[in-house]
Amino acid sequence: MLGAPACFIFLLCQLTGPAASGIPKKLVGAIGGSVIFPLNLSVNLVDSIIWVFNSTTLVTIQPKTAGKKALVIVTQKRNMERVNFPHEGYSLKLSRLKKNDSGIYRVEIHSSTLQDPLTQEYELHVYEYLSKPKVVIGLQENKNGTCVTNLTCSMEHGEEDVTYSWKSLDQTTNESHRGSILPISWRWEKSDMTFICMASNPISSNSSNPIFAQNLCEEIIEEKKELDTHQKTLPFPPIPEEMPEYDTISTFNGTIPEENPANTIYSTVHIAPKVTEPYSLPMLSDTPTASIYNNVM
Repeated sequence: MLGAPACFIFLLCQLTGPAASGIPKKLVGAIGGSVIFPLNLSVNLVDSIIWVFNSTTLVTIQPKTAGKKALVIVTQKRNMERVNFPHEGYSLKLSRLKKNDSGIYRVEIHSSTLQDPLTQEYELHVYEYLSKPKVVIGLQENKNGTCVTNLTCSMEHGEEDVTYSWKSLDQTTNESHRGSILPISWRWEKSDMTFICMASNPISSNSSNPIFAQNLCEEIIEEKKELDTHQKTLPFPPIPEEMPEYDTISTFNGTIPEENPANTIYSTVHIAPKVTEPYSLPMLSDTPTASIYNNVM
C-alpha cells in the first residue's frame, strides 16, 4: 500500500553517495521480491520529488506545506500497490518485482532555491532464483587406461550473471575448479570420485546432481577389470592323465617272434608240482605190502 512521506521543508540541501560522482548505485532484486531505492538528501523548500524509470515518470511527490497535505501521484495504475515509502521518508520501495523492472531509475529533487534539480541514479537488476544446473558429458576417450572427457555445466534459463564452479570429491581429496567446463582425466582406480557443479548469481545459488566417475567411460573400466581378472586367473597347463605303470603284452597271433639274443632277457620259472589225491589205502591183508606212489603231473 502506498505510504505518504513525511515532509521537512526547511532542511540542508545535500546529496550523498554515488550521486555526487555521477555513478549509478547498483541494486539487485529477485523476481517476486522487493527493493528499496535509498534517498539520503536534505533540501530546503522542496517543491517536488520525481521518480523516473528509464524515461517514464513513475511517481511524483509534492511535499505538504502549511495547510496542505502531501500529494503522491503514481502515474501507472499497475504500480499503485507496488510503490511505497517506508518510514515516512522519501526512499522508494518497489515490490512484486518482475524481470522487466530491471533498468535505470532516477530521482529528481526540484526546488525553487536551486537552478537545476538534484538527481541521483540507480541501476536495478532483477534476477531469477536459480534452479538446478544441468551437466552435459562430452566425448569420452580411453588413453592408455585413462578416462578423458569434459563436463559442461549450464542453466536451462536465467543465465544472466551466472558464475560456475566445480567440486571434485573422493575419500581423500576435495578440489575446486572455476568455470562452466571441467576437464577430466582420471584412471579407473579413482572411480570413487564425484563431481558437482555449483551455479550462483547475485541473489541465489544451486548445485547439480552429483556425477559419479564410475558412470563415465564405463567401457574403459569394464575392459580394465576384465584384463586384471584375466591376469589374476592365468590357467595352468592341463595335467595329463596318469598312465598305468605296466607293459601291455600283445596277444600272440599263433607265432613266436624271432628272438634277438642280444636284446632278450631270460628268467627261470619254477613250476610247482601238482599233487593228486593219494589212492585210498588198501585193506591190510596177508598179502605183501604194496608201494604207494605220488603221481606227479
